Amino acid sequence: MTEALIEGFLRFRKQAYETPDAVMPALVRDGQAPDYFVISCIDSRTNPGMIFNVPPGTFFAHKAMGAIVRPYKHGTALAAALQYALTYNNVSKLIILGHTCCGAIHALIDDIEDSEIASFIEVAKTGLARAQAMADNETDHDDLHRHAEEQIVLQSAENLKGYPSVARALDENRLIIKPWLFDMSAGDLLEYDENNAQFVSLLQNGAKKEL
Repeated sequence: MTEALIEGFLRFRKQAYETPDAVMPALVRDGQAPDYFVISCIDSRTNPGMIFNVPPGTFFAHKAMGAIVRPYKHGTALAAALQYALTYNNVSKLIILGHTCCGAIHALIDDIEDSEIASFIEVAKTGLARAQAMADNETDHDDLHRHAEEQIVLQSAENLKGYPSVARALDENRLIIKPWLFDMSAGDLLEYDENNAQFVSLLQNGAKKEL
């Protein structure tokens, strides 16, 4: 069962340790200085290390069901990680990475009851209510699902502003929060455009927009 993981580690070791431009020895020697903190879903298909395909040391990572950020509570894993990254490592970009075809959103819409995930589902209900308000009688389940995915990313971005380390960094103009959505079906990456109040592709004719 572990063969695939060991084989993958060997590929990583060859690239990151054994090439002339190997990055890991330098990171071990000099330390890390990531520009990004990525909050993503636990979904095995949306691992940011895989979909962004960037070298080690590029971003801090935190995973949560549905990439849902609950309101601030002292001493949580996310609060501690953000404090470390923003206060002591000066990370300047905080990305909420939701995705399409999300099982957590399915659970929310289908009103699945499970005490272990209830706190995440409860937080996301506000996003679902916004999605339902945007929908009309002609909106089908798939459209509602997409609206919910988008609204929950936005709600999570809003909840982040209640974390002291985030609020302080925003007040000092040294942090940007970026709500992103990975469209698994289309192979696209979208960001929320406040001016047009919609998610738009970060890719233009195969070229990347300024991030």
